[in-house]
Amino acid sequence: MASKVKIKGLDLKIVIACFVMATVAWGAVFYGHSVYLESFTRFGTWTTQQIASAILIFWISSLPGTLFVGYLIDSKGPSSVVLLGGICIGLGLIGLGQADKLWKIFICYGLMGFAYPAIGAAGISAILAQCFSKNFGFALGLALTGASLGGAVIPVCTLLFIGVYGFKTTTFVLGLLVSVILFCLALFFKYQSLQGSSKRILKFKNKSFSLDILRTSLFWKITIAAALGLGGQVGFLAHQIPIIAGKVDELSAALTVSVVAISAAIGRILIAVASRSISVNRLAAASYFVQGVGVASISFAETFPMVIIACSITGFVVGGIVMLPPILIRNAFGSVSYGKNYAMTNVILYTFAGVSPWLVGLAYASTNSYVFGLLGIAFSQIIAALLIFKSTN
Repeated sequence: MASKVKIKGLDLKIVIACFVMATVAWGAVFYGHSVYLESFTRFGTWTTQQIASAILIFWISSLPGTLFVGYLIDSKGPSSVVLLGGICIGLGLIGLGQADKLWKIFICYGLMGFAYPAIGAAGISAILAQCFSKNFGFALGLALTGASLGGAVIPVCTLLFIGVYGFKTTTFVLGLLVSVILFCLALFFKYQSLQGSSKRILKFKNKSFSLDILRTSLFWKITIAAALGLGGQVGFLAHQIPIIAGKVDELSAALTVSVVAISAAIGRILIAVASRSISVNRLAAASYFVQGVGVASISFAETFPMVIIACSITGFVVGGIVMLPPILIRNAFGSVSYGKNYAMTNVILYTFAGVSPWLVGLAYASTNSYVFGLLGIAFSQIIAALLIFKSTN
């Protein structure tokens, strides 16, 4: 029988802080891509392919951050990292509302992308890895539930506010709120030393990067499978509102973002609990397969109830696909230098996350339909499931 999971004192405060950080990161940025794409392309000023290129720039710009954020948190602590993330993402969001040229949109996406790893899965998992030698998966699952809260509330509210106050005012207010919230979190991390937390792992010692992990086949099996999984997820979510808006009205399409986020919250908790007794590799394989089924179902859904069911299926594993790669890397290579190890995985994950929505946009521009892009995502998930399942052996 599994022992009870207990998180007390400073550990709990850190999980709550990471929960808030995830709420902001996913609500305003990750799920926000679909809202901004819809807003920019609604009146024909910009094309889907142009904004998909901006999303590609976002993820490519995140590569330096994702490579070094774990290293910086391991060695210097999270406070300055989170503060920088708050400043850059806040300015990027405000800039989106001011942008009247495509190159300005690209700069704003690049600025947000550079800072996103600081408050996304890379930063959150690096913080929690310092705090939990046991129950890391459970703590990460709790913290990343904030992603579902953010996804369920912020995109819909953003779209409603855009309808009432306009895009410029909405992004200004959103950017300001993001900056203030992350500034407060940076202060919290500054005055709450992680070294005082219970269940502490070994102190960070080696400040240089080691490429030995790149020579192991296990690293590449985990990383490529996870990259295909995340790429498929981002490829769909970045285009979700335009995809669904082609089947139903815009508000109903926005509500499906909440459906995905709520389903993700349920799935994330169940997957976190299951990870204590079931092989994480098998859970990951199942998650990729389910995502493939869900995305394929969306491409063929013709009525709103069918769309809701398909989005619920897809959303159920959204959390797992984000949460499981850090656990896979930590289980395979240990806690020492986890931040650096996961950073190398994240470089490849974020590359796939950038290319996927761009390819979906390219497919749409070529065929004036999202069907081929969605089916391509579904096929990639089958490959990911087979790859990670075989790595179990």
